[in-house]
Amino acid sequence: MPRNSKDGQPFDQIKYINQWSKENMASVSAKYKKEFVQEFKAACLKLDLKQSDVFRNAMQAVIDQANEQEQS
Repeated sequence: MPRNSKDGQPFDQIKYINQWSKENMASVSAKYKKEFVQEFKAACLKLDLKQSDVFRNAMQAVIDQANEQEQS
């Protein structure tokens, strides 16, 4: 039996996910030379790393550094 929303209409899972993403997520974009990107992708594959994890870790390191500097 499908779930119903508060207004009695069938619950639209895709609409819910898209709305949640719109409200809670953001993207970061950058462009680099193709050779550089291909080299990065190959390095991630060789090291068994997800590209998104590399980006997240680098971003978190910058945030941490800024927070440490702020506390000094």
